[in-house]
Amino acid sequence: MAEVSNERFSEMVVEQIEVANRHLPESEPGVAGAALMQAAARFNAFVSSRQFVSGRIMLQNKDAHIEHYVRLYKQYLEEQFADYAANYDSYTRPANKG
Repeated sequence: MAEVSNERFSEMVVEQIEVANRHLPESEPGVAGAALMQAAARFNAFVSSRQFVSGRIMLQNKDAHIEHYVRLYKQYLEEQFADYAANYDSYTRPANKG
């Protein structure tokens, strides 16, 4: 698997946010965010599935994988909350999106 630089990782994050932002004219931000989380859950189930030789074995390891993703998401969300709180005024102007 190819290594991804921190810069490219950040670009990938921005690309996903841009996809969610494109949905804002047709939906509430919470709906776009929920769709993004559903897509992430589906993709991460796929990522996990690549480590197993069968669905049965995958299910046996389900809890550990889910705990890993929940822990990671919590870390990301805590970092973003701190960033938004520190930059609240500039991030919440009406013209700004996610």
